[in-house]
Order: sequence, then structure tokens, then C-alpha cells
Amino acid sequence: MLPVADAARAAGHETAVLTAAEMAPLVAPLPVFPAGPTVEHVIAETIRLTGSDPAQPGPAAVEMFAGIRVELALDESLRQARSFDPDLMVCEAFDYAGPVVASALGVPWAAHGISGPVPDELVRAMGQRVASEYEKRSLVPVPPIGFVDPYPDLLRDPAERTAEDRITLRPTANEHGMGREAPSLPRSERPSALVTVGTTVSDDDELSKMVSSVAAAGFTVIVTAEAEALALSPEVDRRHVHPVGFVPLATLLPSVDVVVTAGGTGTVLAALSRSLPMVIRPFHADQPWNAARAAGAGAAIVVEDATEAGTAAGDLVKDPKYRESAAAVATELASLNSPDEVLRQLISRSGRTVR
Repeated sequence: MLPVADAARAAGHETAVLTAAEMAPLVAPLPVFPAGPTVEHVIAETIRLTGSDPAQPGPAAVEMFAGIRVELALDESLRQARSFDPDLMVCEAFDYAGPVVASALGVPWAAHGISGPVPDELVRAMGQRVASEYEKRSLVPVPPIGFVDPYPDLLRDPAERTAEDRITLRPTANEHGMGREAPSLPRSERPSALVTVGTTVSDDDELSKMVSSVAAAGFTVIVTAEAEALALSPEVDRRHVHPVGFVPLATLLPSVDVVVTAGGTGTVLAALSRSLPMVIRPFHADQPWNAARAAGAGAAIVVEDATEAGTAAGDLVKDPKYRESAAAVATELASLNSPDEVLRQLISRSGRTVR
């Protein structure tokens, strides 16, 4: 979502992010209006109330996104939003508190996709669940003025419908965050790989297996983790493994030949925007869907066992068809609307003069 915020800020509009305080370091230097509990707290509360883990799409996820998070975050979000007094809100597609805030304030809002299409039954279930939150507050839902969509057609099934009010957005690699600079890699004939599981997967054991497998396959590895989180196989030469912690993808992608990832939408689209093929080991949420779509486009190999990541990465380097397929997706991504054009369309549809 950050490219649209950056475009607004560059155009001179007063711009801020309404989110949990824990996210502030990841969106810096954009200002944050903190509201709502941490992700860990919302997940824990969901498990306590439903007895199920919301990591996989299903009833627990519906309750977490469209019920529990709204109840826990709404009052504080309303206070912060009133203090900011926005003329336009852009709400990510699974943020069900944001549209309630927009309805309460009478502010136009747009939805912003953060994944590919999700099953219709899941969308309907979330809509039905959040309806009770509107009713509690005697509010009438206000429809969005548009749907900002960074997901390209090449990663869609032809049968999947697109929103009638769709505004395409050219995705870019993330440049935000207070991370360190990219490492200075030694000269080597070894191909290079970025191994990252993004910001939503916390599985050091699986990450270590992925890094060990890729390094043992002959790659120089950059991994977005701290060194102490990695338990590498004894045969791995640590001189070829470079833990960097949180570093924005825009800084890292120019240095690598392949990306090994959990398959989050941000990482998948960022890699494809640079014509980089991927090995994807999906964990939860929309990652399996992203993995299947990228593989279907010929730009990725999907593995279920982290120890197979190295062999798959080697196949990506050996066979040029994977990079060619990734480049085809990159060409489509480049043809989508720029963040500046998306902002222009949103302001036009809002019918307001945005500050």
C-alpha cells in the first residue's frame, strides 16, 4: 500500500498511516497514528475465543479480521481518525475497522488489495460478520469509491472476476523501514539468492532449513533474519550466508539472481517486478494461492519441504524459462497505473479537494 501513500506525500498532501504502533518502524518515514492491539494480541484473542488458529482461511480468520480486530481497534481508531480529520481514506482489503471509521466520519474511502482474489464465500462471510459491528453502532456502510489492485492478470485464473471499480496499481519493491543497508557481497562465481519469509511467518527452524539447503546447493545467500535465529546445517560454509535482519526489499533485490520466499504478496510482486524467479515454500493465509499462481505463470517452483529449496533454486538458475516467465509478468506490471495516476483517480472519485 505504501506507494500510494508515498505519491500522496510527494504531491504535498498531508498523509499518515493508521495502524498498530508496532508497525511504525516498518513504514518509516511515514508518520503513524497508532491504534489497535498488536497482531500477536489479536491472534491470541481469536484462538481464545474460537479455539482455532486464524492463520488458515476459514471461520477463525473471518472472526479475527471482521469481528475481533474491529471490536478491539475501532474506538481508538475513531479517536485517532477524528484528530487527523482525513478527506480520503485508503483501507487495505482485510481491514474491516477502516471502513467502519469512514462510515462514522462520513469520509470517502477506497479499498486496496493486498492479495490476489480470495474465494467468494470467504468474502461473503466476512461481510456478514462485520455487518453486526455496523448495527451495534447504528451505522450504515458506505461503499468504496474504488478498488486499488496491484495483482496482475497474468497471475489470475481467467475465470476469476475483477472488481468493476478496479484501479490497477504498478507494484514496487518496498523501500520503507528502519533496517540496515544491504551487505557488500564478496566477488564470487556462485549465484546469489535472497531467502525471506516476510513479516508474518515466525518459524526459525523452517527458515534455517531453507537457508541451509540453498547455501549447500552452491548459492551465496542473503537472509532477512538475525544470525542468532539461524541454526544452519554443519556442512554449510557460513562465509556464504549473510544474515541482514530487516532490510527493505528494494535494497536487496538488485543483488540476487533468485528469491526463496514464503510467498507473501508483497515479496512475490516485488520479485516479479524485477524479473526474478522464485522458490516458494508457502505457510499460511494467501501464500499457497500466490505460490500456485506464480508457478502457473512459469515464474516459480513450489516446494512443501524446506530442504528441497536448494535443488529448486538450482533449477531456476539452470533453466532460463523461469526468468523469461518472470520477465513477462514484469512487463505486465510495468504497464499498470503508476501510484501518481492511482492517487489522481482516487481524488477525482472522492469528489473532494484533498489537503
